Order: sequence, then structure tokens, then C-alpha cells
Amino acid sequence: MTPILSLAAVSFAFLTAAAQSSDPMAVGFKTVPNEARMRMYWRIFGPAWTPSEIDYQLGLLKEAGVGGVTAYFMYPVALDDPALGIHNQKYLSEEFLNTFRYAAGKAKELGLRFGVNGGTGWPFGGPWVSGDDAAQRIRVGKIGEKLGEGEKLIARDGDSQFITGPTRMGVKRPAYGSEGPVLDHYSRDAAIMYLDKAVKPLVDAAPGLVEAIGCDSLEVYASNWTDAFPSYFRQSRGSDITSHLAGLFDGDKDLRFDFWRTLAEMTEEQFTKTVGEWSKKHHVKLEMEAYGMPPNPMTAARYIDEPTGEHYEWKGYHPSRYMASAAHLCGKRIIGAEAWTWSGIPNRLGDTLSDLKLLSDFHFLGGVNDLTGVDFPYSPRSAGAPGWQPYYGPTMNQNNPQWPVFHYFVDYINRCQWMLRQGKPTATVAVYLPVEDCLAKGPMDGMLLDFALRDSLVTGKPTSEFGLGNALRHHSNLIHNLITQGFDFDGIDFWAMNRIAKVHGGKLVAGDGHYSTIILFNLTGMDLAAMEKLERFCHSGGTVIAVKRFPDRVYGFGRGSDSRKLQELVKRMFSQERYGKGRAILVPDDGESLIKALATLTPDVRMEPYQPEVEFVHRRAGDRDIYFLVNASDKPTAFHATFATKKSEASIWDPIAGDIVAAHGPSIAIQLPARGSIFVVFGVRTKTQAKEPPNEAIPLSGPWHLSFTGPDAPAPYDPPSPAYWKDKYFSGQGTYATTVQWEGPLPNRAILRLSDVREVAEVRMNGKAAGAAWCPPFEVDITSLLRHGPNTIEITVGNLPLNRFLGLPDQDLGAMRKVYGNRFPAPEEKSLFKEPPQAGLGGPVALAIRR
Repeated sequence: MTPILSLAAVSFAFLTAAAQSSDPMAVGFKTVPNEARMRMYWRIFGPAWTPSEIDYQLGLLKEAGVGGVTAYFMYPVALDDPALGIHNQKYLSEEFLNTFRYAAGKAKELGLRFGVNGGTGWPFGGPWVSGDDAAQRIRVGKIGEKLGEGEKLIARDGDSQFITGPTRMGVKRPAYGSEGPVLDHYSRDAAIMYLDKAVKPLVDAAPGLVEAIGCDSLEVYASNWTDAFPSYFRQSRGSDITSHLAGLFDGDKDLRFDFWRTLAEMTEEQFTKTVGEWSKKHHVKLEMEAYGMPPNPMTAARYIDEPTGEHYEWKGYHPSRYMASAAHLCGKRIIGAEAWTWSGIPNRLGDTLSDLKLLSDFHFLGGVNDLTGVDFPYSPRSAGAPGWQPYYGPTMNQNNPQWPVFHYFVDYINRCQWMLRQGKPTATVAVYLPVEDCLAKGPMDGMLLDFALRDSLVTGKPTSEFGLGNALRHHSNLIHNLITQGFDFDGIDFWAMNRIAKVHGGKLVAGDGHYSTIILFNLTGMDLAAMEKLERFCHSGGTVIAVKRFPDRVYGFGRGSDSRKLQELVKRMFSQERYGKGRAILVPDDGESLIKALATLTPDVRMEPYQPEVEFVHRRAGDRDIYFLVNASDKPTAFHATFATKKSEASIWDPIAGDIVAAHGPSIAIQLPARGSIFVVFGVRTKTQAKEPPNEAIPLSGPWHLSFTGPDAPAPYDPPSPAYWKDKYFSGQGTYATTVQWEGPLPNRAILRLSDVREVAEVRMNGKAAGAAWCPPFEVDITSLLRHGPNTIEITVGNLPLNRFLGLPDQDLGAMRKVYGNRFPAPEEKSLFKEPPQAGLGGPVALAIRR
């Protein structure tokens, strides 16, 4: 998929003057160093793993060009079977640790980075967790109600009594031997105990070989208490929470705000900071998804080496952008993502590389620059195809027919990550997140702050989590108008505003963030100290835009006078045309009124005509401006982009082909194919020009021969023209072969165009590899391989693993569940599809040339 510099150009030169020079950015773009390469989650089921399979699977990943793995141990999927070499090792047993040491050493030998999740399944917990260290809750019951095991009565009020005790939540999807209660994430002592007993053995088993410890998203359901909470609350909030439990459970917003604020601060101080300090002490990095339940303030990113996100709703405020914003505010340069999770929810086996590219781009647009792909599942060769699969998707390993083309996709991701690590972010707009309102309205049984924030900014009905379809449907007028009006942005919460942000020269500065405009979106409540800092920011030259309404109250028990101060401050700021050197304005809606207000600011990119499906990221590295543009639409688009830079020397960097060609800015005519993406770099000079496009198309009429490779491959046959495969239940590769006779002068350009590819195609010309078509516009340049006389063309198409899965008998899970329990849901694909999807080439093939 080659993005286009102008309306005339359709591809780029193979080698460029910049890439041939010693320019470090261009050299890294062509050959990405290992530390900037993507990784994969290596989900090891059981764990039932062996040295020979470890060698095989890590070798496959090395050949694919990935930079490393994060080992993640999960539930068994098969019973022990000596004949098939299957043996489930007990987690942290001596044999397990020996195998772990072997795997880490093999990764080192292959030059792969090796990390491990700090627990099996999620969240942290297991047999090491006693009743005192387990997650706790507070609930309300009737007077006289019998208490459960481990519960205790802490207060009475009228007919109600308030009871604390264990949530009784167990670790989700644990490996064999790691079953047990979930950890109390509000207790530093519990966290240290867990790390010493459950994580330290891994680090000690492979000294110097474990690069990072991972912490998955916090999903500690119903956890809203810890024994130390009353004293912590008294110290932080100045009152006795046990005297106000009736009002708390009745929904008093001031009490709810104080309650969840205190628990969030305990999460940061007692858990996140503790895990970060422990990791540093043991010389491993911490890669943490610091969101979910319980919530973390954005300032928690200070204690995380690589803040990590997960979701990808590009027109909304998703958790990947949330974590990227926190990272920017705390000066963290490498920002991770658990990439592509549940892309095809609830279908695990129908994701294409084109889909994964688009989801990757959504992560990148949110500020991420280090993807760890979901999933490379450990599946022994004895398990056949599709082999061992997690209950979720997507999956990408040797059993996926798209695997032979996967390395082209990896090259794309690696180049993008390299470019998006250059310099620093340049966003000038920050959205003040409505954390106070979310906490004040939060339910008692759990606070999913990241989702509450996402949905508080949504326009219309929020979507459910995950899924490419949901990512394309989810919409926020605020976010979409910021993007399409040319503004990159971050979010900021009141903790970051108060703890780390400073006012300097008309900007709000925090970490790598330098913001000249702050947006207050539909706020009811706002922290007084945060508004006082915004007042100083505005007076010194900043712009504050309130959308829909002004905040008019300060949440917190007994803070009515602060609400009056907030109202007076807001009135003073917004009643003047200018406030000091800055301005504060109210816009009544997040549509035309907001667009009009944004028009008074200087956009980073201006696109003409209007591009509702194009988003960008801007970074600055020294004297270079780096823009990444993505077309999220399934249709190609053409526009002129004017960039906010004083530099005219520009170049276009194609992350799929790895090519660089000259451009002239700051206004550039751009064409992007469906799901297309490019980098526009200012401050880099190259003389290489884009090649002229084909101006003639020659249909390839055949004759054609179609042959197959893969499990239970069909017999070959000769279709009259390229067509879908007859055997709908086959998953593998089908090779369409024909011969083209070329007479006369060779063309200046020759592009093989494939009209309907299900799902990826690799092309060989005269026995030599020409390239792959794995995303729109499904074209391969064969100029250098075309010769006079007969030319053999072979197009090898890989389809989805779903087809074969639908044709196989259902797995009998009863025997395994009798031994290990029901640790994962049964697959849903057979209830989702009446018949398998089409596979192969579904339309004509043409040779596009320029004579």
C-alpha cells in the first residue's frame, strides 16, 4: 500500500539519497534497530512448553523481524499427552523455572528482547495471597444479617450495617499452579509480598535476561476497601469516613468524590509506585497498563518506565491516548500498547493484516510508539492447525495462513515506531478531563475511570469496548473536531494539573507537554486549585475554552465555600474579552461554535478539502518536523495539506516500502489510498523524485493454474480466470500461476494490480520474490523483474484460519475442565457464521504499465 505524494505519483524510488547518506533518522528508517521494533505477546498455555518448541517458535519470530516477546502464562488448553509431547508444568515449579531460564537464554541468543508479565492471567494474585492480602470491599446489608467468612462489621446506621471483607475474586485465566485470590491493590505490604513471592523467582531464574515486567490492565472488580482506608482518608480528607457511610452509599456526590479520589491516590502510592520501585531495585523495567479498576491518577506514570495502553477508538478518548497523555505529562518517551485486542470481537480468527494495520495506526495516532501485538500463541507442531488458540483474538502465528506475509507488516510497524520515537510531541491543546465529575458520579462497586472518561466525552451512544467496528463507530464531536480542524492534543487531569504542571510564558508546561490552549468540556465540577492554576495560565497569555457550560462546583465534603470561590473566579475570567494577556471564552456547543473558536487558533495541519477521516500526529526532532498522516476510510482520498512549519524542504517517507522522496512545502498535494498512511518530514533534503504512474492497464487473461499448500490441501485445478477457492473450509495458501508474453520495449513502470484479495498475496516473477499485497490498494511493483519473452507470474494467496476451524468438529472440553476447571469460554465462531468467508482472488488481475 503505497501512499502518494501528488495526484500524479503512485510509488516511490527503491533507494533514496537520504537513506544512502549517514543521516541517522533515514538509516534507522531503512534498517530499524532492534530496540525500536515491535514485540508480540507470547501466550504460553498450561504452561506446557518444551525447549524444542521454544527454539522453533522464537526462531519464527526472529525471521519475522519482531524485536522481542512478552511471555504471558495462561490457562491449560490440553491434557498431558506424552505421545504428543504435552506436559503442563506447575507455575514456578523447578521444572518450569528451568524451562523459563532456557527460553530467556534462547531469546538472548537470537537477539530478541525478553519480558514477562508479572502474573499469570490477570490481575495480580494467586496462591501466595492470604486473606489479609486479598482484595477487599465494603458493602451495605440489613441489621442482623449474618456475616460471611472474613467479613466484619464496621458501622451501623438505622436499618443498615456496613460490612467489609474479601471480594472473593480469583485470578482470571490463571496458569496451572497460580490459582488464588486477587491481590489488595491498595496495600504496599501486599504488593511487596506478591512481587517477592510471585515475580522475583522469574527474575532470579534468568539473571540479566528479563528486560521488563508487565502489569496488565487493573480489573480488580468490586475492590473498594482496604483496612488502612479509614486512617488514610482521615489524614487526606480530614474526616472520619465511617461516620458518613450512609450518605456515601446513598449517592452523595461530595462523599463519592472524596471516596474514589482517596482510593485512586492509594492505588498510585501503595501499588503503582511500589511496583515501580521494586522493578528498579531488581533492574527490570516496568511496563504497566495503569488504568481500569482501581483507578490511577495520571501522575502514576511517573513510576512506570513504559506507560502502556490498550484500546483504539480513534474518534474518542480511548485508554491508549489516556496513557500516552499521562506519559507526555510525566516526560516518558516510550509509550506502549497491548495492540489489536479483540479486533474482531467476538470472532477470534477473522482478522486480516489490513485490519491490524488500521488498528496499529489508531494506536500510533493516540501517541503510542511501542506495540506489543495480541497474540502469538504458543502452539506445538503436534497440535496441528489452527492449533492452540486463546479464547480472544486476534492471533498470528505459523498456523495463520497470512503468516508468510507477516514480516512485511512487521517492517511497516517497525518503521512507524522508529519515526514516532524521534524528538518530542508538539500538541498545543490539552483537554481537561472531567475526572471530578466521573468520580462524583461513580458507583460504589467499582470505578472504571478510563471508560467513564471515554464515555463522558462521547456524542450519542457509547460503544462497547474493543473491536474494529466499534472503533470506527465510536464518536466524540469534541475529539473529532479537534482532529479534523488540525489540532493534535493530550488530556490532563486535576492531579497532573496540581502536582506537575507549571505556568510558563503563556503555556501550561508538564513533562514534554507545552500547551497554549486548554479546553474545559461540559464540566459541572472542577478542582479549585486546578482552576486557580488555569487562571494564572490564562492571565499570562494562554487560551481557555469552556464548551457547553462553566464548572460551578467543587466536590468534596464541606467544601461549599470553595464552590463560591470557583464561581467567582470563572465569572472574572470569562466576563472579559481579554484576561490579562490571554482569553477565556465560552462556546455553547461542540459543533460549529467550537469549530469557530478553533479557527481563531493556529492549526498544526490544514487540509483542503475537509478530510473527516484523516488524522495526524506531529513530533519535532531538533530542526525537523515529523508528521504522520492516516486515512481511516475504506476509500482513497486526495487533498492539499498545509503544515505549521517555517521549513520548505520536505520529503515523503513511505513506511511500507521504506522509500523517501522529495517534496516542497509547507503545502503539499497528497493522495492516500484506503487505509493509507505516510510520514511528511520537514528539514530533510533529498533529490530522489517520485516515479511517474502507469498510464495503461493490460488484463491478464490466463490461462491460469491454481494449486494449494496447507493442511488437507485441495487438488489443483485450472480456473478460466482468478476466482475464489471452491473448498470454502480450506485454510492455507493457494497459488495462481500464469505466463505473460512481453514483446517490444520494456515499460518504465510495471505494477501488478489485484482487484479482490482474500486476504494477502505474495508475488513471484520469473521465480524471484517481487513483494506482497496485504492492504489496499493491493499492488506489487514488478518493474525490475519483467523481461522480454515469456514471464511466469505466481500469486500466492493466504486466507483466514477461520475457514478451517469452521469445518473441524467441536473440541470436547469436558475432560480438560474436569481436571483444570472452566478457565475460559467455549469458542463462538460456529454460532456467528452460516458459512466460511470467501478465500483467494475474487476478481481480475491486471498489469498496469507506463510506456
